[in-house]
Amino acid sequence: MSIQAFPEIENFQKLPRQVIVKGGPLSLGAKETDLRGIVINNIGSTVRDIKVNIVLFNKRKIPILNTSIAITPEILHQGNIANFIFQLKDLPEGYQDYHLYSSWKFDN
Repeated sequence: MSIQAFPEIENFQKLPRQVIVKGGPLSLGAKETDLRGIVINNIGSTVRDIKVNIVLFNKRKIPILNTSIAITPEILHQGNIANFIFQLKDLPEGYQDYHLYSSWKFDN
């Protein structure tokens, strides 16, 4: 996924004060489906133990999958960016509707 796929960001002051999760389109393969994305820490403090969660919906908007992964690095300072990749196996074709959210803890 290229950087052009994400909205233009002039500076971090224009972003909301939260841990932002942005994913690209689901890339369908022969045996597994990949979803790649980034996590931006714009909360104003260092955070740790970040997990990215995905909920995948079918054509009737009913959740069919809910899973999560931990990102690398484990600690994300203010303004830093990390990436993630979900590798989902044995999904039927045509499921492109998903929701991403994050969970994390403050690094005291």
